[in-house]
Amino acid sequence: MCNTPASPLLSRNTLPSFDKPVGSARRRLWDLCTHCHCPVVGVCLPLGTLRKILSRFLDGRSALGDYESHTGAVAACTTRNPISNALQRELDQRHALIVRQYRNIKSAEELGRHWSEALQAGDVAGAFWAGLTHGHCNPALEEQMCRDIHMLQHQAGADMRETRNRVSLLKKENVALAEEFQRAQDKARRMQAEKTEKLEWLETALMRTRAESIAKDTMIGSLQAELDEMRQSLPDLPNRLQLREQNMRLQERIALLERQNAVFRMSGAGLPTPFPEAAAPVPFAERRIVMQDSGMPTKENAEAARAALERKTVLCVGGREGNIAAYRRLIEDVGGQFSHHDGGRQDNIKQLDTSLAAADLVICQTGCISHNAYWRVKEHCKRTGTRCMFVENPSVSSLSKGIEALSASAAEDNGSGMNG
Repeated sequence: MCNTPASPLLSRNTLPSFDKPVGSARRRLWDLCTHCHCPVVGVCLPLGTLRKILSRFLDGRSALGDYESHTGAVAACTTRNPISNALQRELDQRHALIVRQYRNIKSAEELGRHWSEALQAGDVAGAFWAGLTHGHCNPALEEQMCRDIHMLQHQAGADMRETRNRVSLLKKENVALAEEFQRAQDKARRMQAEKTEKLEWLETALMRTRAESIAKDTMIGSLQAELDEMRQSLPDLPNRLQLREQNMRLQERIALLERQNAVFRMSGAGLPTPFPEAAAPVPFAERRIVMQDSGMPTKENAEAARAALERKTVLCVGGREGNIAAYRRLIEDVGGQFSHHDGGRQDNIKQLDTSLAAADLVICQTGCISHNAYWRVKEHCKRTGTRCMFVENPSVSSLSKGIEALSASAAEDNGSGMNG
């Protein structure tokens, strides 16, 4: 099966001849058929070990290549010589465990079964050597084992080529994956740098915010301490502030009364003396609400106002809290019933609907109410036809003018109804 050329080692050295052993249970390497030497040397011995054994017999000459080492060892195995003896010792030592296991085999059939099991398991080097050198290995089993090794070498070659192709593909895939991995690493480094920069910015902003918060807390504490100190030094400060506010309201009222008094003085100087009613005192509330745009009061307008507002519920929406008492006196002096809603600042906005439903007249001071209250008043008066006057300035004089306008409008409506 293997045409082996003459060994260069044997041709360069004179080897002594040895007789075959007699009565040995196992066969030696040189006892095997020549076609068994090639697979034994190629399968059962690694190529490095073979070169190491042959290097001892080269006498300093140039090293042999792999093919020359294999063919020289195969040629040396045909007879017993130092090279074959060295190969025999190496093979026995390398596969000593399998050789000892095969000693208990008593027939060629059992030896064949062990060989088949080893062939299926894939561990054939030791089994091939132990099986070929076993005493019960007949020529048929020997031929079968060599054929199996031959086909196994073909399969190994095909597997090797497929493995090389797969390795080549894996190398290309590895290069592509390495490039992709490098790109992913670069992207991850950029993202990490961005995250680090953002984190540093956030930490700086957090420190700045904490510093500002500490500064504000310090300022609040300082102001609170100053306030406590002022309260301790001026225990009657709230009362003083309240009195100051009342004083300001009284000053406004005095100024208004002085202006009205001046107007009445001027108007009273021009009245004819035969009319005693001109000298009759007119209640202050009536004089205030019957002021016309020209500033000239008339008794007829005062009485019309009383007739229009008497026993009527007048709802005042909004206004200053300190003027509520003045609003109430102004309405009640002409016989009306006063009702008030602050326009949603403190009072519940839902209570406004109830107050609107009970009102006959509505005065809405737009400068002191919420948007929600304004639209509720406007929608209710439009829907129900309730008289309404919108006043921008939340002063007592503005409320007086609003009442005057509502009274005049009510008087006109009553006059047109009587004429009809």
